[in-house]
This record gives sequence, structure tokens and C-alpha cells, in this order.
Amino acid sequence: MRYPIPCYHVNPSAARLYRDASWRPPAYPSVNTASFIRSAKDAAGLLADAQLVIYGIAASPELSRRIIAAAQESKTETVKRLIRQTGVKSNLDVSFNPDGIHIRLLHSRSRFVVALQWS
Repeated sequence: MRYPIPCYHVNPSAARLYRDASWRPPAYPSVNTASFIRSAKDAAGLLADAQLVIYGIAASPELSRRIIAAAQESKTETVKRLIRQTGVKSNLDVSFNPDGIHIRLLHSRSRFVVALQWS
């Protein structure tokens, strides 16, 4: 018995699975958006902090110079302190290399990374 296959690239044995009435797609857990929504709200706060950092650095050549100078001397805590001077309220972590800096704004349910180049 031949089954009509609606599409030529479908494997005939796989097509039979879809015709079998006992076959069911896998069951997924019910959707709960509460945690997802909280995470998005947290991320919105991180985004506001990211804007503070970006605008603070862009508006102040002196702050920018001090951040780069501290990074060149591997003074991570000084770099963090200088970034906090922009008004950031979130927890943050930084890493830097000769090309630039990664500023990670952290919350328990979300993260926001700002990557800026200085060379």
C-alpha cells in the first residue's frame, strides 16, 4: 500500500508516524510568565544603568581618561569605583584588555553587558 506523500523530501517512514493516530507530540510544561516578566523588568533597570555609564563616559573626557589609566594599571576596583560615579546602582563587574572594556551589570535574574572599545 502506497501512501501519498505531500512533499517529495519527506521520508516515507517518518510520514507514517504523523498518520499514526497513537502518536502524540511531546508534552511541554505549562507556561508561567511571572519569572520571565520579572527578569525583563530587572533588565529594564540594568538598561537604565547602562545608559548612565555610556552617557557618563561620553560626556566626560576626564572620567574616560581616568578609567583607561586605571585599567592600564590593572586597578579593577578603581575602575569599578569610577564607573559607579556615573550613578550606577546595579552590581557590576568589569574586565578589560588593551582594546577595551566589558562592563557587566548584574541582577539575580538578568545580565547586561556593555562592551566599549578604546583602541
